[in-house]
Amino acid sequence: MFSNQTHFEVNEEDMTVNIFNWFGDRPNPTLQTVPATNVYVHVNSDEADRILVDPAYKLERLKEAHEKLYAMHEAFREVDRQLASHRIYLPTPYGKDLYETWYNIEKAIRRFDRVFNKVEKF
Repeated sequence: MFSNQTHFEVNEEDMTVNIFNWFGDRPNPTLQTVPATNVYVHVNSDEADRILVDPAYKLERLKEAHEKLYAMHEAFREVDRQLASHRIYLPTPYGKDLYETWYNIEKAIRRFDRVFNKVEKF
């Protein structure tokens, strides 16, 4: 019922798409990504015909697929939680100019909040 398609068949390319981002660069704006929320259930042809014809059976199979998907996501989440203590987090290096820029932005936001709260009280 569902055929497997690679992301190259689904996407369009306006220019050459850079698959790998070297040195932590930002993603290419021309890269059109495939949503990661698609779930494919492979069934044989007889079962596919029954899914197309019988709405109750289709809902039953859909409910079963959702339950299995949620169980799989919970398993991934639990494994990720257990392995979180084994990760090494390295601090991101910032230059002085970038740090000063963010500091000034935070100061401006606080000043704006202060003025906004005064106006709102009035």
